[in-house]
Amino acid sequence: MSELLKVAAALRGMGDEKLQRLIIERMIPSGQLVDFFDLAEALTKPTSVSAALSGLPLGQAKELRGLCAGEKPNQKIAAHLADQMLISGSPEFSVFPSTLEAFSEFSKKSSVSLSTLSITTLEETGSPSQKDIDRDAGVEVFETMQAITELIFDLEHRFVREVGRKNVGLPDLRRLATHLKKTTDFAKQIYELANLANLITLQSQRWQLSADSENWLSWTPVQRYRHLIKTWREILGDSSANELSDSVKSLPGVVSLERQLKLNYPFADSSVSSKISRLAQQAELIGISSAGWLCSWGALVLNQKFDAASKEAVSFLPAPARKLICQADLTLIAPGPLPTEDEIFIRRFADTEQIGLASTYRLSALSISHGLETGLKVSEIRRLLVDLAEKDLPQPIEYLLNESEARFGRLQVFAEGPDERSIIKSEDRVLLTEILNEVKLKPFALVQLEEGQLASRFESEIIYFALRELGFVAVRVDSKGKVISPMSIAQPKSTSEQQSSVMNDIKRLRAQDEVLGSSPNDDDLQRQIQLAIKNKTTATFTVLSSDKEIDFLLEPIGLANGRLRAKDKKADIERTLPLSSIIRVTLG
Repeated sequence: MSELLKVAAALRGMGDEKLQRLIIERMIPSGQLVDFFDLAEALTKPTSVSAALSGLPLGQAKELRGLCAGEKPNQKIAAHLADQMLISGSPEFSVFPSTLEAFSEFSKKSSVSLSTLSITTLEETGSPSQKDIDRDAGVEVFETMQAITELIFDLEHRFVREVGRKNVGLPDLRRLATHLKKTTDFAKQIYELANLANLITLQSQRWQLSADSENWLSWTPVQRYRHLIKTWREILGDSSANELSDSVKSLPGVVSLERQLKLNYPFADSSVSSKISRLAQQAELIGISSAGWLCSWGALVLNQKFDAASKEAVSFLPAPARKLICQADLTLIAPGPLPTEDEIFIRRFADTEQIGLASTYRLSALSISHGLETGLKVSEIRRLLVDLAEKDLPQPIEYLLNESEARFGRLQVFAEGPDERSIIKSEDRVLLTEILNEVKLKPFALVQLEEGQLASRFESEIIYFALRELGFVAVRVDSKGKVISPMSIAQPKSTSEQQSSVMNDIKRLRAQDEVLGSSPNDDDLQRQIQLAIKNKTTATFTVLSSDKEIDFLLEPIGLANGRLRAKDKKADIERTLPLSSIIRVTLG
C-alpha cells in the first residue's frame, strides 16, 4: 500500500479531536478539502512535511532521528510524531517515506548536532527589564488589535480579490498600510493573522468576513486578545508548547524567546516555510514577545491560562478616553484611544485616515451613507459626535449630515430576473448618464434601459462595490426595495459558503467518506481510480452485472473512453471494465 493510502486510512481512524489538532498544528487549509485523500495529499507534500519537521521540538527531533536510524521507539514521544502524521501509529511507528526524505535533507543542511544538543540555561547579557518588555508588548497588542479592526471594516467597504494563491494585491495592502502608518509587510502579516484567527476567509476568490468578525467588533479587548493567543497556542500544539514551557520555567530573570526557540527547535532555520519562524513572527505581532524577549504573560499562554494572560496583557494597553475633536474640514480627531464601543460606532459612519494612539477619521457622503445602510440614524450619529466633542458641531458637518439624510437611497442597485442581472436605478438622469459614460465602469458593459435604469450582467454586489469605489453613493436593495446592509453583504451568501470551523470540515470529510463507501457518483469513482493508478496500488472494484454485485481485486492501468483497463493478478489476466458498470471502488 502506498504512503498516501496509508495516511488516508490512518486519518479515517483518527478521532475528531485528534484530527482537529492535526489540521490546526500542521496549518492545513481544510475548507477546500474534498475527502481524506485530499487531506492525506496535503499532509504528505514535501513542503508540508518540511514545515512540520521545522516545527519539531528537540525531544521529538531526537526521537525521529532514532526512528530513521532503526532504533527502538520511545512509545510516548513516538506517539506525538504519529499524531503529526509523520510516522505510522503504534505498534510499528515506522517512518513514512516522505518524512524520511525530508529528514535526510534537514540532516544535511542543519549545523545542529542532535546527539549533543540539550536545553541549557544561558545568562542573558544586556537584557531589558521585564517592565519595559511588557510595556512595549502592550503597544504592539494595541496596534495589532486596531489593525485587525481596520481590516474588518476595510473588507466590509471594499471588494478585495485573492491574488495568486491565498495572497492579497499590493494596492489593497498599501491602502491598509497607509491607514495604519505601517509597512506593507505589516499589513500582509495582519491579513495572515486574521485568517489564522478565523476572522476573514477566502470565498469565490475574494477575501470576505467570517462569522467571527462580527463577534470581534462586539468583544472587549480582553476577549479579543484571548482569541488571538488561543489561536497561536493551538497552532504551536500541546506537546511542543509543553517542551518549550519546561525549558523556560527554570530560567532566572527575563527570557529570550528567540534564543529558546533556537534551542528547542533545531530545524527551525532550515526551511523557508518554517512553522516556528512564522509563530515567532506572530508572537511579536500579538505581544507574546517583544523584540525577541518573552513577556510576563508568555508562560501563561504556553500553559493555556488564557484568561489570566489576557487580563495581564490588556492592563498594559493605553487607557481609553471619550474625547473627540470635530473640525470644519470634516475630520474627526481622537487624541487618545477611544473606548471600544465608541470606536466601533464611529467606524460605521466615518472613514479612517490614520489609526494609532491618536487617530484621525473623515466624514463624507459615502461614509455617512454606509452608516445609514447599517441601520444608523442621522440623529444617533449627531448625538454621539456632540457627546464626545462636548460642544455643537461645526456647520459643514451639520450640512453634510442633513444632505446625506435627504439624498440617501437615490441611487439603488438590485438584482432582477431569472439570470439576476444587476439594475442601477435613479431618478437623477444626469447621474445615470455620468455612470454610463464613466470609463472605469466600461468593463461592466452597462446598457441603458427605460428612463431611470441601467443594466449589467454582473452580480449586483460587484456593481455596488464598483460604484462606491468611484465615489458614487449607491445603496443595495432587495426585491421589496429594502436597503441591504453592507455588513450582511460581506458575509458569505449561503449556508454552504459560510466560513466553517475545522470541526465542521471534518464532519464534511466523514460524510463524503460514507458516500464513497455506499453510493459514489461518477466523479468520485474516477477520482478513486486515478488515485489507484497514480499510486500503482490494487483496489476492490464492485461491478453490477445482471443485478448482481461482483467484486474484483484489480490493479488499474489506465482509464480512457469510459473503460477501465486493469490487471487481475489472481487470474493472471488483464480485464477491461465499462466505467458505467462500476458502482464502488475500495482503495487499499
